[in-house]
Amino acid sequence: MKQVLTIYLLILVGLNQHIVAQQLILSGEILFERRENIHKGMTEENSWTEARKKATPKYKVDLFSLQFNTKQSIYKMHTEDEHPSFMWNKMANSNSVLQLFDNRLYEAEKTIYEKSYRVKDSLPTYTWKLENEFRTIAGHSCRKASTIILDSLYIMAFYTDEIPVSGGPESFNGLPGMILGIVVPRINTTYFATKVSSQLIPENNYTLPKSKSKTTLYKDFYSELGKALKDWGEYASQVIWRASL
Repeated sequence: MKQVLTIYLLILVGLNQHIVAQQLILSGEILFERRENIHKGMTEENSWTEARKKATPKYKVDLFSLQFNTKQSIYKMHTEDEHPSFMWNKMANSNSVLQLFDNRLYEAEKTIYEKSYRVKDSLPTYTWKLENEFRTIAGHSCRKASTIILDSLYIMAFYTDEIPVSGGPESFNGLPGMILGIVVPRINTTYFATKVSSQLIPENNYTLPKSKSKTTLYKDFYSELGKALKDWGEYASQVIWRASL
């Protein structure tokens, strides 16, 4: 009887492991909706601002694709919101980011208005604080985490251990599962997954297109951007925050 019970338990454990393995997603594509509240960024109270608000949709909504496996990910623009009112809003609007998890390296193509940069550096390190808040995103159970970057920029993230890949949109990484949601209150912007599909991604997809952009380390990119925006007042912070994600 004891032998039968042991065999039964081994079979049960094996079945549970098989079910868990089937549920985990190790390679696939995630569609992210980046939603920016444009009206909240119009803080000046005057007739010109009110006229701009009437002519501009409240939200700018862009779609991005994140393709990934356990070694790497590539994040790129999928569909851009091309409303004419948004033509002025080109602050790192369509970043492309390659993350290499094993080597802890990343490469990003960033366009700041009319100038483009190819940033190559170590994968950014974030100091995450796990929190006891949970929500479901794109059908996956997620846990909240938070961090602060650039001394004062508060970031909320929601990750799922159902996708055991330590990646996410833009350059976000470092949590025990894929990040499916990002909230950045100070720039009125959120990133949330709308669709997750499990599939094999061809290896040649994990490359950024060839570019004539200036290649730079992150610290040099950050320094040059700060110098270029030194006379922009409070608006400079908005540009730097967006460009640094």
